[in-house]
Amino acid sequence: MIRHLPHSAIDKAEWDRLLLRCPDRLWYVQSWVLDLCCPQWEALIGDDGSIMPLIWRRKFGVDYLYQPYAVQQQGVFAPSRDVRTDGDFLEAVPKRFKYWDIHLNAAMRVHADRNDRLTTSTDQDLDLSSDATTLRAGYSQGHRRNLRKCGDDPPVIVRDLTASEFVTLFDRTTGARFANIPKGGTVLLERLISGAMERGQCTLLGVREGDVLIAAVCFMEWEGRSILLKSANDKAGTDRQAMFHLIDRYISEHAASGVLLDFAGSNTPSVARFNAGFGARSTVYLHLIRNRLPAPLRWFKR
Repeated sequence: MIRHLPHSAIDKAEWDRLLLRCPDRLWYVQSWVLDLCCPQWEALIGDDGSIMPLIWRRKFGVDYLYQPYAVQQQGVFAPSRDVRTDGDFLEAVPKRFKYWDIHLNAAMRVHADRNDRLTTSTDQDLDLSSDATTLRAGYSQGHRRNLRKCGDDPPVIVRDLTASEFVTLFDRTTGARFANIPKGGTVLLERLISGAMERGQCTLLGVREGDVLIAAVCFMEWEGRSILLKSANDKAGTDRQAMFHLIDRYISEHAASGVLLDFAGSNTPSVARFNAGFGARSTVYLHLIRNRLPAPLRWFKR
């Protein structure tokens, strides 16, 4: 049986305990992360300990499921998974959620219903079990060349960044370049970084020119997986090949650790090429849009 729990009925400690039992667990689905993304998130919990967060909003009187900014994947997380698990959970979602626009986790395999749209997105990851020399041998020639460009004067990498400093750089670089950050997105990003730093789940690396931060990366570290959540790089950082050095430093420091470095992937070809240049392999996860709105609204949201 799959139970639906409103937010007030969720035992957060029990939720996190169940999540830890799932081999497909992800940092994004910890209760404190969900609390920041959606203060009234709800849950589905199966008798076997499988779980699914329901991250929702209301607009024009319609409740709908959505993907929060900076959260790549959600869906069903299970201690063990059979052919029925994912479908049973999706069918157990309360009918009041007439519209879904969510990214499922990579372990899920579902089939689209008649009114669904199911597309693929790309994630990329790198197993850091090998030593630094072996991992660097897997870099592309272009990446190795960019790491050599600074010669004997590589950028100095610092760790004394604040969440606010990182987000300020991100907002004026990556955020401005892609112009797809939803309202409140950078506020949420800063809260997630601050919360992770308080819990020892975040590493920020950066490069400064004088007192000005010119490049930085944010890694979320939890349960053997490190997610490259966001990065930011201005022109001065690009000129110094700072991003290549930041990622290389992180890889070398965690070489032979067994950590899985999750680049969080990208459907943007240039970003995908950058990640692949470090030896990352691609995996696929699904983007599900389910539209069960009444007829006039259903046509508008096609």
